[in-house]
Amino acid sequence: MPKPAPPDKPEKGAGRDCIPSGPPLSLAPMHLVLPFLLVVVARICDVSMGTLRVAFIARGRKYLAAACGFVEVFIRICVVSRVLSGEREIPIYVAYATGFACGTLVGMFIEEHLAVGWSLVRVITAKPVGELVRQLSGAGFGVTLQDAMGARGPVQVIVTLMPRKRVDEIQDILHAFDPDAFYTIEDVRQARAIPAAYATAATGAGKTRMPV
Repeated sequence: MPKPAPPDKPEKGAGRDCIPSGPPLSLAPMHLVLPFLLVVVARICDVSMGTLRVAFIARGRKYLAAACGFVEVFIRICVVSRVLSGEREIPIYVAYATGFACGTLVGMFIEEHLAVGWSLVRVITAKPVGELVRQLSGAGFGVTLQDAMGARGPVQVIVTLMPRKRVDEIQDILHAFDPDAFYTIEDVRQARAIPAAYATAATGAGKTRMPV
């Protein structure tokens, strides 16, 4: 009687095909990390340039405004638009909004730090201003003094023009002279016929610096 044939042995590696293949052991959102960071950084850069551009336009610095506008649009076209056109994920939209908010703050910080342009400070006080005028003149500020009439009696008005970088300095002088003094600070879009000696002393530099 013939012996029954032994059962066929499974081919080597055949059992592996029966195991369902799952996704690789990696974090699913990892493919969004790089686009997220790219969008945030790009938006910070181009919105900062936009903030500076608006500030330069308001101060009449047309060439600086044009340069900032070029960089702003270049970044937006080359980086941000490409990433947004290929991704439709919520984190990318969050990155877009986050970069816009951070870029606005960064642009304002840079603009305040650069302090481009000139400021006009107008001080109104009822106290004698002889000592204040001497302090301002000694610090290199030009001073124009006017007599005026306020609601409570005669007052004196001091007007001085200075670079924006020195506004904090004159505020310290005013607070030390009269903590209750009323003063306003205005941005000057354009100033002409500034004496060279005053411009040199006001900027504290070794050469004349005229506004553009």
